Amino acid sequence: MIEKFDSIKGFLDFNEGIALYEEVMRVTKNNFCVEIGSYCGKSTCFIGQACKENRSKLITIDHHEGSEEQQLGELYFDAEVYDEELGRVNTLPFLEKNLAKFNLENVVKPLVMDSISASKIVENNADLIFIDGSHTFKSAESDYELWKNKIRKGGTLAIHDIYDSEDEGGQAPNKIFKQSLNEGFTLINRVKSLVLLQKSN
Repeated sequence: MIEKFDSIKGFLDFNEGIALYEEVMRVTKNNFCVEIGSYCGKSTCFIGQACKENRSKLITIDHHEGSEEQQLGELYFDAEVYDEELGRVNTLPFLEKNLAKFNLENVVKPLVMDSISASKIVENNADLIFIDGSHTFKSAESDYELWKNKIRKGGTLAIHDIYDSEDEGGQAPNKIFKQSLNEGFTLINRVKSLVLLQKSN
């Protein structure tokens, strides 16, 4: 099943998806996971499938209006996800289609809102939180501060798009990655631009 997820529109490398799947299988304890930034549902399906097999749940958070670099005229603009009637990017139909296609509708709960709003209603003690939302410094730092304390002790913080140099990519995710290492998180795995960290306290 998970091999088919690689065909979903998105920016997650297949090996990163496998690492997410395997980490969710390892860390979930009949609890729940959280994803910040679902786009069209590629990472959602990797995490959701593991949650399904472990009888846990996934909450995925996205306003589905695209991040800064995905807007009309920007570097990662994709005309396929632009809704002419709404006059904006709209990735929600793609997420819903993929959840239905892979039979994950009863496992994954999409929250169509921003990260700040979602943080006020999602409870604590998540097994895993995956940060892959907007990559501006302000947004990445906000996501980290809002969600780091919602992970249970021994749970996992996953962060995507970690690049060692500006030539490779934006540095906001890398900044919160380095910050987490000084605040009770320990690196347990890195696969390409994905890091997995265990919360020790």
